[in-house]
Amino acid sequence: MELSQAIGLMVIGLASLTQISYSQAQDCNITSISSPAASSLLIKWNSFPEATSYFLDLRVINATDVAPVVVSMPVSTTLRTVQGLRTGTVYRVTLKVFQNYFILCSDSKTALTVPDTSQITVARGLNSSAIRVEWLRVNASERYILSVSSTSTGENLSLNYTGLIAVVTGLQPSTAYDCYVYSSNAAGPGPRSRVRTVSTLVQPPGGIVAVQTGKHTARISWQSVAKVLLYEVTVSDLTSPQTAPYTTSVSTTFVDVQNILLCSSYQISVSSVNTLLHPGEPNIIIYTTNSMVQRQMESKFIKKLLVIRPAIEHA
Repeated sequence: MELSQAIGLMVIGLASLTQISYSQAQDCNITSISSPAASSLLIKWNSFPEATSYFLDLRVINATDVAPVVVSMPVSTTLRTVQGLRTGTVYRVTLKVFQNYFILCSDSKTALTVPDTSQITVARGLNSSAIRVEWLRVNASERYILSVSSTSTGENLSLNYTGLIAVVTGLQPSTAYDCYVYSSNAAGPGPRSRVRTVSTLVQPPGGIVAVQTGKHTARISWQSVAKVLLYEVTVSDLTSPQTAPYTTSVSTTFVDVQNILLCSSYQISVSSVNTLLHPGEPNIIIYTTNSMVQRQMESKFIKKLLVIRPAIEHA
């Protein structure tokens, strides 16, 4: 009789313990997981009144050859940043609530670490309103976020790309821009890259005018551009494409060109050169010579002869 009573008490005790554990397990859960850095996870959970300690068990999903990361915490804490993890990797995170040596309850969730840091490899100005930026590929990155900003103009752009090259347009001429890139996945952006500064090129001059000054000469002039000390001029013969273009750099706002042919068309390009001696995009005009200059010069020559001849005869 005493034995049966003892067994009955044990059954009742186990049933009560099971009921208590089940009711307590309803509050045993992970509330949030985020990835503040490429190799870490921030885990938060609810406080458990009967707990004496907490354990976190992190395992790479579908990778049995990777050792788990196990962390023990005192009962006074309900959050922990676990570091030393793999970047851009999915983990199964398990919270275990202990009362002395017994597990009261547990909860599991999956979490993804953010990708590693990319770095900008190329940053250069294409013209007076565009730049080109290239960066390194990062494993487990789904997209890249490029930040372009200028302290002088107040511009601040955030652009998304899936590739490794960006051409950013609509910028201000002759302006310095700070660029950096984030690699990103479903967990969010990873750490940003180092900052690269790149400047847009100088805008081309306007008001290009070509005037024929002789039978085979012409003067090309243009409006000055602020803070530009050098201009690059290229003259191409459209009538005779096999002829090599004439190119020169001048510090004035005009240039005299020789060997201009009559009744020919020329493409004239003028661009501004910055302090690094990089020319910007050119301003282009088409100039066509005619035979009127030759006729005018022949007419002037004949008039001179008519004036000189009577004087000679009179002498």
